[in-house]
Amino acid sequence: MAKEPDLYKPAEACRIAEVAPYVLRYWETEFPVLSEGKEGTTTRLYSTRDVKMIARIRELLYDEGFTIAGAKKRLESEVVEGRFDDGLVPAPPVEEQKKARKSGPAAAVLFAAPETAAKGAAFPERRQVLRELKDIAKLLDRSKKR
Repeated sequence: MAKEPDLYKPAEACRIAEVAPYVLRYWETEFPVLSEGKEGTTTRLYSTRDVKMIARIRELLYDEGFTIAGAKKRLESEVVEGRFDDGLVPAPPVEEQKKARKSGPAAAVLFAAPETAAKGAAFPERRQVLRELKDIAKLLDRSKKR
């Protein structure tokens, strides 16, 4: 069994945390904890801890509805509590993640904290439902314009 890498390139970190690269670059300007130790380096690499924090920021902003300022405060308190040190469930091996992605959205593996992982396990079709809701919203917007 292959060992998971300790460092991830930006594209890989974005894929795991389910964010677009331009969003991650913006978040680095807003969340100082993401840019710690990356000031003088030419290649940006992210640790597993960084990827967990990126996924948590996405969760705070997109799923829980926090503002950037609110998410900063929450993330800072969670960092102080040590949440990102050893408190999260490790991501499954990359091979398993690839298999899950091929199986469809219902089998996708979420990279999250234990309490949110439980939510994800109870509702693994989250991504698909969100896509469908966005499609419905677009249809409703179109009907308003008529």
